[in-house]
Amino acid sequence: MSNNTVVECIFNIHFESSSVAENYIAIIGQVDEFEQITKLPLCQIPDSIRKNDPNLKMEPLYEITSSKNSNYKVMLGDNVIGIVMNSPYTSWTDSFFPQLKKLFIQIFESKKITRITRMGLRYIDFIENKNIFETGKIKININDISTNNKKIFLRVEGSSGKIQYNKIVANNEKYQNSNNKGSIIDIVTSVEDYTIKNDEHKDIFKQIDRLNTANRDEFKEVVSDEEI
Repeated sequence: MSNNTVVECIFNIHFESSSVAENYIAIIGQVDEFEQITKLPLCQIPDSIRKNDPNLKMEPLYEITSSKNSNYKVMLGDNVIGIVMNSPYTSWTDSFFPQLKKLFIQIFESKKITRITRMGLRYIDFIENKNIFETGKIKININDISTNNKKIFLRVEGSSGKIQYNKIVANNEKYQNSNNKGSIIDIVTSVEDYTIKNDEHKDIFKQIDRLNTANRDEFKEVVSDEEI
């Protein structure tokens, strides 16, 4: 779009490992000074409860930030590692993907992860002062009467090959500290079950790049061609 509408971009992996979150902190600290560690509330829940709850198991325990890259943060748990880029988002090719690769090359080369159970990429776009159901490609009609000027929350799930997508489109919403309402487009693309073999990092990153292409293709199905 002419003005960048991405307010948050998140990539994470869910994985199996014999290690615990704390064993990754030093590895992450080697990447662009990600050394400022904040314990999240989940740390207060006993390990025995967290590890036996399938929902809590994949939630982060620590937020790690860097003074060198202030708009990035790493989210770390026993079975999840993610990297988040907040606004201003510049580009996939020149900023987020290289930073992502720098982090996960270190993680994969530690050989602590034996199997990836899920890889997911999430973009949240906020289009201020616009009703996407009036300006975009998705139109909602009930009994042949347009409802595009109503408050709408739409969720669509599907797949393309091995890639799954979950797309949420909502109008008349505020995003965090925005002064004005607008439309939110929240898209997650993901793949499941990926066994890590020796020296397969390049293949992993090719798959991550495909997640990005699929995500932005889903975005193009929502907004008008003039707004891309």
